[in-house]
Amino acid sequence: MKEFLNKNVSQFDNTEDSDYFYTKRHQLRGKVSIDLLNDVVSKESKKTLTLLSIACSSGVFEEQIRNKFGISVFGIDAAEHSLRIASERGISTVRGDVAKPLPFAGGSFDFVFAGEIIEHIFDTRSFLMEINRVLKPDGHLILTTPNLARLDDRIKLLFGKTPRQTSPLHPYLHLHIRPFTFDSLKNALSETGFANIVLRTNAFVTDFFGKEITLDSKFLLNHFPTLGSTLIVRAQKSLE
Repeated sequence: MKEFLNKNVSQFDNTEDSDYFYTKRHQLRGKVSIDLLNDVVSKESKKTLTLLSIACSSGVFEEQIRNKFGISVFGIDAAEHSLRIASERGISTVRGDVAKPLPFAGGSFDFVFAGEIIEHIFDTRSFLMEINRVLKPDGHLILTTPNLARLDDRIKLLFGKTPRQTSPLHPYLHLHIRPFTFDSLKNALSETGFANIVLRTNAFVTDFFGKEITLDSKFLLNHFPTLGSTLIVRAQKSLE
């Protein structure tokens, strides 16, 4: 995945999110999301499956999904420039405001991917209800969001420091208005018609001294995902 990103990100150097594509956490987040998707993609019918990516940006991750599984990938975003690049990657795109009702009929998609977007949405309930609406029965949502309860944020609180996810000055986080812990995210999903919620994370990091350090520990990743940098969940549309 690192080689793929290094090869393809150069053309996005003028976009706001280009630096983020280079980060190790972003690469790991994509890998874990694909692993969660891989567990529920039917190999027998994958050519007929469809996935909607909400706030797809320029389609870097979406192209990986399409190439990995051979499924049809659609993307929605508000930025015309990003959508043009995503279209060149072979993603079917629609311009729209993801904070408003999605311009798709109910039951249109087998999967929805919402990566690093829910923390920017004021009305979490309406956002998740719209995702539920456009999913087919038994469809799956793959959702990622920064973890307010990550390990180093918990330690900071013990020393009276402010967690990074609440900082209005952080270069990547200044537009976050809905920080989540796993419990609050799980409750939001359960209340909007999702079940069978599976949690993963991408990395353990610390930025106590102004420089972010990634802790590579499979033990921590496997046994303490609620303390990781990002909450990565797969949730299934409930039939109830």
